[in-house]
Amino acid sequence: MKLFHRNILVQAFKLPLWGRQADEIPPQWLVRRLQNGDLKVNALGGLTMSTPWGVQSCAAGDVVLLTEDDGIQFAKPDEFEKFEPVTELQIAA
Repeated sequence: MKLFHRNILVQAFKLPLWGRQADEIPPQWLVRRLQNGDLKVNALGGLTMSTPWGVQSCAAGDVVLLTEDDGIQFAKPDEFEKFEPVTELQIAA
């Protein structure tokens, strides 16, 4: 079996810790998913979502990712630090 590394484009929002204000305004994609019930605030101050493979949750202080295929993923802050920010998009020829 061959292993491949795939780069994905994401947008991210770091959830605030308990009793703290978020560093930035929550993005529209996150607000929309909270409003339609795809994501729910859980007892940990994070978010919970149902997937075909079960329920996934994150805690306050974790990072919510919107992937290029319009999916949602959760990451711990130390995992997210491994991502490199995009300074400019390169368009394929």
